[in-house]
Amino acid sequence: MPKKRTEHIVYDDEIEIGPLQLQLMLGAAWKEAIDAAVHNIFCRCGNPDKHLMDYNSYLNNLNDVILKGRCSSCMTIAARYIETGERNGIDKIADKIRRLYKKQSSKKG
Repeated sequence: MPKKRTEHIVYDDEIEIGPLQLQLMLGAAWKEAIDAAVHNIFCRCGNPDKHLMDYNSYLNNLNDVILKGRCSSCMTIAARYIETGERNGIDKIADKIRRLYKKQSSKKG
């Protein structure tokens, strides 16, 4: 069996986003959406009480949200993909987040 990675890969087209951006991407029920995603992950450990912990949130090039963290039971890497890219108007929100990210990145560099 292949060895499982120990660190997440963050691709060039992914930008890290925070709670405010998550709220913009997921709408009014954003906390419930994140809670459902965090407590419903796949991991080979099989523990029914597992959840995603120590995660960071990313926006990808499809305007979807990816939560990358660790399984609470076995501590291996785990992720949850939340499809948001097909929601009406999401492209405008995602573009604004990307513009702000680029603006902040250019100030740091």
